[in-house]
Amino acid sequence: MRDPPSSQLAAERPAARASLLDRWFKPVQVPLEAGRELADLARQGSLVFVMRSAGLLNFLYLAWLLRQLRLPPLRAALGLGGFLSWLFRVRSGPAALAAAVEGGDASLVFLRGARGEDPFPALVALQRRLGRPIQLVPALLVWTRRPQKLKPTLGEILFGTPDQPSRLANALGFAANRRRAVLRLGRASDLAAFVAERAAEGDAVLGRKVRGAVHHHLARAVEAVVGPRLKSPGRVREQVLRDRALRAALAAEAASTGRAPAAVEREAERDLDEIASRYAPALVELLRPVLAWLFGRLYDAVDVDEEGLARVKRAAGETPIVLCPSHKSYVDFLVLSWLLYERGMTAPHIAAGLNLSFWPFGAVARRGGAFFIRRSMRGDRIYTATLRAYVKHLLRQRVPQEFYLEGGRSRSGKLLFPKTGLVSMEVDAWLEEAADDVLFVPVAIDYERLMEAKSYARELAGGEKDRESFRGLLQARKVLGRRYGRLTVQFERPVSLRAFAAERLGPEGRERLLAAGAADAGAARRQLVQGLASRIAWGIDRASTVTPSGLLATALLSHVRRGLPADELARRVALLRAVAARDGARLARGLADAEADPRRPGPVADAVARFEEEGLVRVERAAGQVIYQAVEERRAQLDYHKNAVLHRYVALSLVSGALRASGGDATRAELLARTHWLSRLFKLEFMYRVGARLEETFAETVVALARLGALEVDGERLRAGPDRETLAFLADLLRPYLEAYLMAAEVLLASPAGEGPADRRALVKAALEHGRAAYAAGRLALRESLSKATLENAAEWLEQQGALPGAAVGRDEAAASASAAWRNAAGPEVVREIERHLAS
Repeated sequence: MRDPPSSQLAAERPAARASLLDRWFKPVQVPLEAGRELADLARQGSLVFVMRSAGLLNFLYLAWLLRQLRLPPLRAALGLGGFLSWLFRVRSGPAALAAAVEGGDASLVFLRGARGEDPFPALVALQRRLGRPIQLVPALLVWTRRPQKLKPTLGEILFGTPDQPSRLANALGFAANRRRAVLRLGRASDLAAFVAERAAEGDAVLGRKVRGAVHHHLARAVEAVVGPRLKSPGRVREQVLRDRALRAALAAEAASTGRAPAAVEREAERDLDEIASRYAPALVELLRPVLAWLFGRLYDAVDVDEEGLARVKRAAGETPIVLCPSHKSYVDFLVLSWLLYERGMTAPHIAAGLNLSFWPFGAVARRGGAFFIRRSMRGDRIYTATLRAYVKHLLRQRVPQEFYLEGGRSRSGKLLFPKTGLVSMEVDAWLEEAADDVLFVPVAIDYERLMEAKSYARELAGGEKDRESFRGLLQARKVLGRRYGRLTVQFERPVSLRAFAAERLGPEGRERLLAAGAADAGAARRQLVQGLASRIAWGIDRASTVTPSGLLATALLSHVRRGLPADELARRVALLRAVAARDGARLARGLADAEADPRRPGPVADAVARFEEEGLVRVERAAGQVIYQAVEERRAQLDYHKNAVLHRYVALSLVSGALRASGGDATRAELLARTHWLSRLFKLEFMYRVGARLEETFAETVVALARLGALEVDGERLRAGPDRETLAFLADLLRPYLEAYLMAAEVLLASPAGEGPADRRALVKAALEHGRAAYAAGRLALRESLSKATLENAAEWLEQQGALPGAAVGRDEAAASASAAWRNAAGPEVVREIERHLAS
């Protein structure tokens, strides 16, 4: 497996023979952006590095690093000691520091263990008379990922703590762990700006403030790498159960039910034991090479968005983060934790379903950072309050968290609509001031080939989901003999809860919400939570990778006839790629300039070969042509790849479909109305751009279609353009959804009053059967329309329209009346409108 580089040193070091220092320090992991950021700072002013502990190792490494990055050399080091300064020909003392700064060279000062005076007042005084800024750069060399415990162990008493080891422990520890060592740079401080803002304060006072600020940045950098101070499970339990909101909830439960307070508290303790992680850094370190081997065996490469990861690392050093990845595979649980740990961050605490707590996976996962939650907690007030208190504890302790916004794995490839439970708890913890801000990081994890593909296809066809178990874990070893292409991890820009609340509620959003009355605050809070969840989900979609497999599947499945000639397939792939690129999509490695023709070498041809090998695509050659066919029985597996990229083209498909259903000629107002109807029909299928009005999106889409030649603008009239094939292709992207919704609506209309499906589950089952008959008879064109996931959304939409009569036993009269009204009026119109789109 090719792992993307985590250091620039190999590319930037000068051509020179390897020295002892090269062998010692080259394995240290350096952030990709370090060279660029330090070079930018050096152009702005003189570099003064600040490290926590005085020591020869820190000095030698920093001096070596600056040489490798071709940055100003290290000329002064305060607190190193006279003999060491003489031995390594580096100057010491305030005069040497001033000379190095004035000469534009780099300097080094220490926060702890340094001999002599505090250097920060001298730096402030020096800055007052300099014409260029002094850039204070917190730097941290970490060779152990073991968090410091609240109570020092005997070893820490003898050899020092991880953040301040003895000289012997430092040398021996680094020698043993240098291949796992990490360099982190904290946020640089422009001393000139700092002094200018506080010009009236004395040098000593400012020096203390500067020291405090740098110390804060270094402490945050340590937390980002090794995590907060490690607490025992007993200490965590004690702190969580002491939470005021939890105590109030337990007291209220005891009062309302008449139970003894001690019994209620024991239940909360049992719930917390079921939930809480038992994080063990030693186990994470032990699993690190195992996971590296596993991913190397399963995947050709793990491609990482390095720029996005750098943003996450910087954010983790300042603000609590919550990672929100897409959820397509059980591999998701492993890959993100492994990747972050490999790149010098602490592994996050992951919210996992209680169904995954089976032995032995549950025990290992719990020590790897997983905490387990029930799928449903409705009505269990004690459990809900306990989980809420635990989430607040994690946020207050600045523990990185990870949860899946979708709740469960997506079987269709399409991002599921967000579940708001954990988002709500994070917002509540923030409102209770557990943290000043929370950064939610949308993450997209994309696969060229999915190991669960066959089981997903079976479930979508109506089969039952396999339960997680130890037996299933043993069977999973079968996947080790196969390769699954490339795995890609992309990071979208973090969403600040504080900024989002200010945007939605106005300045001082938290304070305004807390000051509002109970009713107003409850409504505003719900809107904030729902809006935040939608914004994160939209970010996941934006971060997702457009893959050759996705483009190929989309081009093939949108062709209603049996096969697609190579030239037309290439045209469609090129069109889809161009649309995605113009929209700012992240294209898979090598796809941007690749050949779109599947007959020529490149990523598209590789995807065809992979699909052919898997039995998803058949390639026929006749009359000098190459024809590509989707294998009918395997279309559901191809549909997964199509759905993974479909959100990029939904707006184009909605407007194209509306125009085609209008006969290719409509006024702008008419076409907007028909597009609006379609968008409301599919409101449970796709996440539209957050904060954008339909009119705005419609206008942008009309311009895009005109650019493609699929549409012409003639004043207030919109007509089909010269490229009718592109219009039809884009319109047919949503055909499977139209056919599925038609099947569900027809089942309800065909059932005698009072005898049809009474709830969503029954409707989905009946619609699958009805759809199979329609497909066999040729009324249904596409096999992938028979998707349980799509029919579940169709059933929910119909329920929202009042089409379902209610529970089979004791049917609600109002629901039955609404259902009858829908059958007589709205229902037939829905069917007619869908048929109009399908027939055009």
